[in-house]
Amino acid sequence: MNPELIELLTQQWKDICAKYSTSELNDTFEFVKANSSDLVSEFYTQMMKEQHALEFLSVGIVHSKLQQTLDQWILDSFEVPLKDTFEQMVKKHNTVGNVHARVGIPSWLIMRGIREIIKKIFQLVENESHERAYVILTYMVQVLSFSSEIMCRSYEANLEVKNDMKHTYRLFSAMQDVSTQKEKQRGSLLDWENELMFKVFSQNPAFNHSALSKSEFGLWFIHKAAYAFSSSNQVEVIIKSIHHVDALNDQIMKSGDTDHSLQLIQQLREKNREILHLIEQLFQVSEYIGSGNDSLTQLLNRRYLNTILGREINFSRKNNTSLTLLAIDADYFKKINDQYGHSTGDLALQFLAEVLLDLARGSDYAFRVGGEEFLLLQVDNSLENALDAAEQIRKRVQGTTIHTNDGRSFNFTVSIGVVKYNGHPDYQRFLDAADAALYQAKNSGRNTVLVGDILSDLLRDWSC
Repeated sequence: MNPELIELLTQQWKDICAKYSTSELNDTFEFVKANSSDLVSEFYTQMMKEQHALEFLSVGIVHSKLQQTLDQWILDSFEVPLKDTFEQMVKKHNTVGNVHARVGIPSWLIMRGIREIIKKIFQLVENESHERAYVILTYMVQVLSFSSEIMCRSYEANLEVKNDMKHTYRLFSAMQDVSTQKEKQRGSLLDWENELMFKVFSQNPAFNHSALSKSEFGLWFIHKAAYAFSSSNQVEVIIKSIHHVDALNDQIMKSGDTDHSLQLIQQLREKNREILHLIEQLFQVSEYIGSGNDSLTQLLNRRYLNTILGREINFSRKNNTSLTLLAIDADYFKKINDQYGHSTGDLALQFLAEVLLDLARGSDYAFRVGGEEFLLLQVDNSLENALDAAEQIRKRVQGTTIHTNDGRSFNFTVSIGVVKYNGHPDYQRFLDAADAALYQAKNSGRNTVLVGDILSDLLRDWSC
């Protein structure tokens, strides 16, 4: 929101309040203080009946924190003319709208929440005198409606940018990732199939074989390729085929009869060939838009970070799958640049990027987000496995000597913060938690891996 718009909205808020006397404004604020808890209680009682709202309000920490935040938001909104905080509250409402857009709360749900609060106000003023009730109702309805307008302004602006970014990422991903993964993932699918056949022919009655959807190929397609080609009809067909293969795989493991298993394998192989054929068609994509890669390391840059995080968080919440994030920072990197030169520093960063790519699965996302700052987003991955990956990264970096062009050599280390996603819909909270864990790791002596707590007070600017 630009300064001119903030100034305009500030004046409009002042104009609303100017229609009422100081005593009427004070009287209304006293009414709000006396009844804010009832307004908040009614808000949650009614909103928890709305199925779509449950997606955002059912997380325990969100629910408890939001009640406090909403209560304070109502009080602050009606204390504005008494403290002359018009501009500050316009900016705060703008921030709330930004958070709503970031999380993906639809604007109609915001308006629904405001409507429930207004309905409760009408009930609460029934015992007031006619004159006092009129003042309270007209003033509060105007302020609440105006507040929702401010939030919706910032919401729509951010949503437009967000949708544009999703579109550009989809096109970028189609070329950047799919083209590089083509042969690797084709081989991964065939390896999964061959491993199953080997286990069947080994005649071990108690063998176990992971689902195709949880394999390297399956995770890559569901989390990356499917999104890149979301406009294609083949995507839904491929996903259904993957689940069909999973069902056949489950039958094979339970069969116990070799002949029956071989029949099922034949069906499975035919379904896999259909999958490969459809994917080959998807590989024909030739469009490409601006680069989302870091020029030095060829990792993803910040351009699509929010888009990817938001999408993977939505997937995790809807499918109850795990999600982990590693924040990685090269220790004392300035000393490397100062002592050996920036070109040598670049070599160190390129090496770190190679380590991340080597350890990342096809479904993971590796980013360079700053000078020596990196992120590794791991989908469908436990905290235990994420910690193991982090430790592998730390050890490999520490144990590798970097050689300069002038014959010198050095070693460097990294600090890593690791967090597991806890269900909060705002991706910024996930990022903040990883950054906080990284900060703690660096303050703990560096060259260490530290698990962060995403349940810390990370909801400071969340509201209704």
